[in-house]
Amino acid sequence: MSGQGPAHVVAPMSRVDRVAGRGLRERDRKLRAAEHRRATRGEADAYEALIERLTKIHQVGFERFDWEKIEAIGPVVPNVARDAVSAVARQRLANYRPSLLDNLLGREREKRRELTNEVVESARADAELYARAKAEAAAHNKILALAGDVRSMKPEAIAGVLRANGAATVFKDATEGFSLFGEGRDRLIGQVDLWEYDALPEEAFTAAGVVSRNVLLEAERRQIQLAHACSVTIRAAVELLQVAPVETVEVVGRLCRPGGLAETDTDSVLYLRVSREALAKIQLRKLDAAPAAVALGMQVDWTAARGLAPIRIDDPGIVRVTAARAAA
Repeated sequence: MSGQGPAHVVAPMSRVDRVAGRGLRERDRKLRAAEHRRATRGEADAYEALIERLTKIHQVGFERFDWEKIEAIGPVVPNVARDAVSAVARQRLANYRPSLLDNLLGREREKRRELTNEVVESARADAELYARAKAEAAAHNKILALAGDVRSMKPEAIAGVLRANGAATVFKDATEGFSLFGEGRDRLIGQVDLWEYDALPEEAFTAAGVVSRNVLLEAERRQIQLAHACSVTIRAAVELLQVAPVETVEVVGRLCRPGGLAETDTDSVLYLRVSREALAKIQLRKLDAAPAAVALGMQVDWTAARGLAPIRIDDPGIVRVTAARAAA
């Protein structure tokens, strides 16, 4: 089989970014230790959003791309007019004639100011609506242009669809990289770089009544690490199976070793082989990440005492992918 890739949905974290990230986190640790600030509602909300992003992004529906429908629709243009909202407001301003009561109470100037403000606000709404419609049309046209190459199982085309439909943004906020590799025309392998352990939260916030801050135990951080690994790899499988014309995909979760910087400092720590049939049966929206990954047959080596450990994947295709990336 001929191998293709890597095609980056999210480019891998660079050495410079990794060093910078560690430096910023160490600075923040020192500031927290020195300040002894009270926890705030904003910090609690941010923590909740972070945990949601890291450990629950798998809780989505599954619906395959209808490539025939996309091609039948063909190229599109923005489906809203540039003045869809403001045209009415402008017409109201142009048609305004002071009533007898307006004249008696001297309200003409105030009324015209109100109508003018409506025009300004509706013009702003028009700009937002048109920008959204333009982006949606551009995404559709980009996906349409990639349809043929997706059918040919070209990883770069599949990655291009994930960048166009917004999936890349999800992974950019929850991983250190997401790349695709192809083995022939019927095998697609996703490689997800998990957040390194140093980047995981060290404090938890609760907002029941008074907001409080609690230092997470290492066992609790390792639970987050496992949930994160399971959630992002499942979501990767979902996105790939929605786009690619295959019945099964494989996803490898990789983790940078503590203190590591180079590509060779990463290990495979989780492996999933997921079929479309399995995803159709499982209720991802109701399951936490780890139980869902277990149900999908994940291969992982994790304990609360040490967290994720390297695994051996005895598959020539996976070995070729790993070796190729390590040498890149």
